[in-house]
Parts: sequence; structure tokens; C-alpha cells
Amino acid sequence: MTVVDPTFAGVHHVAVPVTDIERSRDWYEAVLGFRSVVDEETEDSLVAVTLEHPTGGIVVCLSAAPERAHALAGFSPVSLAVASVSELARWKNHFTTIGVQHSASREAHLGWALDVTDPDGIRIQLHTREGVSADVD
Repeated sequence: MTVVDPTFAGVHHVAVPVTDIERSRDWYEAVLGFRSVVDEETEDSLVAVTLEHPTGGIVVCLSAAPERAHALAGFSPVSLAVASVSELARWKNHFTTIGVQHSASREAHLGWALDVTDPDGIRIQLHTREGVSADVD
């Protein structure tokens, strides 16, 4: 069955569960450069925050869900595209400069990648779209 009528305009947002909204918001802002655009509050607490990156088009929603955040520790639900291997190197230098642990750059299936871990241990991957490194026969 081939479906051709419906289309997508892109990804609207990525939702990431966290244990501590304020700590995670501060990390995404300081480490990845996102800016808070919407806070969702109940009478006595912050339950979600929407962040947008100034380079445009990337929206991340952090929501208070400690059990889900713990379950995702070590997993990489978010992979952010970077323009080139040289831009990936700039991110690596940025992480080193601000003292944030990160993986080494490595060949990945569809380019080069490196990982940085958010405060809940969720891996955020930065990935280029340059070249395919998987063996193709």
C-alpha cells in the first residue's frame, strides 16, 4: 500500500521527560543555547517548559515525568543535526570550554556524531548529515 496524499512540514517539537524542570531548563539553555518560550505551571509548580533554539525550527518541550526520565537514562531520544564535521568540532570545543562532559566524535551510520548527557542521563546526540559511513555493497 502506497500513501502519497498526506505530507509533513517537519517536526513540530521533541518532548523530553525530566526529573527537575528548572535544572533541566537551565542546562538546555546554558549548554545547548535554547531559550525558554513558554512555561506551564499549576498553582504550585512548574510542570513543563517549551524551549526554542535561536537558529530556528528546533523546539524541545521538557515535562516533569521523573519515572520516564529515569527509564530513558542512557538512551538517545534526540539527535540534533549540525551542518558539518567542522561545526561538530565547534560544538565539541564549546562543551570542553564550559566543562560539560561529552563523547568523542565518531563515524556514525549517516555521518559523524557525538553525545552529550543532560542532567537526567539522557543522551542528546549531535549528528552531521555528511556522507554515509555504513558499509554499502
